[in-house]
Amino acid sequence: MNNFYIFIVRLILGLVFGVLIARIFRPDWSIFAGALTGIGLVGAAYLMEMIKKRKPKK
Repeated sequence: MNNFYIFIVRLILGLVFGVLIARIFRPDWSIFAGALTGIGLVGAAYLMEMIKKRKPKK
C-alpha cells in the first residue's frame, strides 16, 4: 500500500475517533475541537513510529 493511502486512512480514522472521544468525555466541545484531537492522535502515531524506527547511536 502506498504511504499516501496509509496517511489518508490514519487521518480519517483519527478524525472519527477524535470526535468520538471528544463527544464522550467533553460533550460541550465543538466538533472542531474533536477534529483537532483526532489530528493530535495521528501526529502522535507518526511520532511514536519515528521514535520506534530510530536506531541508538553507539
